Amino acid sequence: MAARATPSGHPRSAEASLDDRSRRVLAAIVRDYIHGGEPVGSHAIARRPDVDVSSATVRSVMSDLEEMGFLQKPHTSAGRIPTAQGFRYYVDALLRVKPPLPEEREQIARRAQEATQLDGLMTAASRVLHSLTRHAGVIASPRPQSERLQRIEFLPLREGRALAVLVAQSGAVHNRLIALQQPLSAARLRTELERDRRELGELQARALALGAEAVQVEAPTVHIEGQSSFLDDKALAQDLMKIRALFRALDEKELLLAVLDRTLAAEELRIFIGAESGIVEPDLAIVAAPYRLKGEVVGALGVIGPTRMDYSRVVPLVELTARTVGLTLDAKEEA
Repeated sequence: MAARATPSGHPRSAEASLDDRSRRVLAAIVRDYIHGGEPVGSHAIARRPDVDVSSATVRSVMSDLEEMGFLQKPHTSAGRIPTAQGFRYYVDALLRVKPPLPEEREQIARRAQEATQLDGLMTAASRVLHSLTRHAGVIASPRPQSERLQRIEFLPLREGRALAVLVAQSGAVHNRLIALQQPLSAARLRTELERDRRELGELQARALALGAEAVQVEAPTVHIEGQSSFLDDKALAQDLMKIRALFRALDEKELLLAVLDRTLAAEELRIFIGAESGIVEPDLAIVAAPYRLKGEVVGALGVIGPTRMDYSRVVPLVELTARTVGLTLDAKEEA
């Protein structure tokens, strides 16, 4: 049977590389490290009812996991922490998500309903993700080439230019200045519209070409909320060079768009661990999901945080927010 795809885009074939006891020990270590942020020792794991083996057995399993690259020893302490490979295995094979709480669902829905404009919805989505996860929330506005245009209007200006006004189905309005090869006056436009079908076809072709030129001008905007949350992580906060490099990377919105584009292409939730995202900070993770307009993927949103984020909570919150944004866009279009 073919390996089943995971939210990260990796197959689940890796499950066979660890026996049940090793998987239980690795899952317990990852969960303890996520919640505590400190190296995890064998005694703490042995006491857990979901592991139920001696400390000596746990130490042996931990040694094997370290040799396989799933764990590492950060210093002389006997404790271990998960590596990027360990987190990858955890989210691909061991993760058990927790449904959002009723109050979390209500907050996401309320924030979306309160937004009256597209920019407000984007801001609300990034803020509610930050508020609920305590990590940075990020969202890319709908891509113009992905959006269906509801209306295009051309307003002739002086000196062979025109103002193109594009209204998307999501409610977004884009204004573009376009240079015309020949002057296009309102009077001429009305005259040509009254001519025969052949001439009208030529005018429509020209309008479509101008519209395509206008749509392709603007790249999607990126809204990010809560970058200061990275200072709450002990490992990052103690390394000033890491923090500076991370903030510089997040200022380059093209990097974030590249990650979100990969989520758009996959058309499903993706989890990027460490270097997989292409962001400079190896201790970073991104959970991203696409949102849709009338069933068509038009944008993506997500959460950026340390690799030790609580994926069991973050994943369903990101998925729910993405669905809510899509439903809100649909409702605004129908209104």
